[in-house]
Amino acid sequence: MNNLIRTALLFTLCASANATEQSLLERLTQLETRVGQLEQQLKERSSSTRWKDPVYWKRLKKEMPMQEVKEILGEPHRTEEQIFTTWYYHHSSRLHSYIWFDEGKVLNWELPDHF
Repeated sequence: MNNLIRTALLFTLCASANATEQSLLERLTQLETRVGQLEQQLKERSSSTRWKDPVYWKRLKKEMPMQEVKEILGEPHRTEEQIFTTWYYHHSSRLHSYIWFDEGKVLNWELPDHF
């Protein structure tokens, strides 16, 4: 959490309660931890279906590293290693929604059929 938000939260907490600075800092740390946990849960929960949303596919760019693709679309359903690495984002057919990588960078991709 950036310092400006942290300061604003601390000020708000001070204004609304008669508490020591130490207890406010402890509470703020607990809130930051909880927000981080919730963000991680949301990320994990949505990553399995994120590939179905065309908004995320529009974020892909040629030469993008594999890790960035994973952050955008989530884990692929299946991968193949041949001349190029291929990630498939449709579990019932190899003909739908895939990304080709060459040396760890996006070479090209095919959107899911329903777009």
